[in-house]
Amino acid sequence: MLRNSFHSLLRFGPPLPAIQPTQKQCLVIGTRMMSSSHLNRPSPPPLPRELQREFEELQRNAQMPLSSPFLSHGEAEAEMSLHPDARKPLMPDFEGDINPKTGEQGGPKREPVGKWTEDGGDWSFKGRVSDF
Repeated sequence: MLRNSFHSLLRFGPPLPAIQPTQKQCLVIGTRMMSSSHLNRPSPPPLPRELQREFEELQRNAQMPLSSPFLSHGEAEAEMSLHPDARKPLMPDFEGDINPKTGEQGGPKREPVGKWTEDGGDWSFKGRVSDF
């Protein structure tokens, strides 16, 4: 009996007294924040200022492309802006505004659809081949 009443107290708390019409009652529930502040997280000890600068410089150098060590910082960032697996832009077939083959003015600089082989067969558009 005592055990059952103890468990009911744990589950539901002590019984509340009857509320009188002239009496107000306030229920206060204490809460605790479960996440810690971003300042109190475990972290490695801070480096001295000179070592931190050296570390950041090494990080920047490691992220630059290895194939072109003679590029300026701006050129290297422009080169890194594209993904290495991205397709390279197509080079134009001619310079100027008039197509020398067709005489078209203001048209495309590169033939959008080309034959894969001269004896007929496949056609390609931006490197993707289709067979009709």
